[in-house]
Amino acid sequence: MRTLRDKLSHLSFLQAVKLLGPQGQELIMEGGKFEINLYEQVNLDDRQFRLDVDEATVTIGLSNDKRQRFNLCCSVCNGTCVHQGAALSLVLEEKLA
Repeated sequence: MRTLRDKLSHLSFLQAVKLLGPQGQELIMEGGKFEINLYEQVNLDDRQFRLDVDEATVTIGLSNDKRQRFNLCCSVCNGTCVHQGAALSLVLEEKLA
């Protein structure tokens, strides 16, 4: 069974855009503008990625279905948002570092 870390390491920009829907590219670009301290604002283990940004907490986990799709959640916003864009932007940037 693939872990969340493994799935995130293979996430492409196009897949991230699709996760956020029609405004995905804009949300990722806007979210990429946040200054994020990896040591203070990010927590990652095999089951959950958590980012604390701009008064919000974004979590990314794997859903329980067979395909193990990503489950994104923002503690402040309903639906997709710039905070989720920030989380996906960070994942995409840091996996290349």
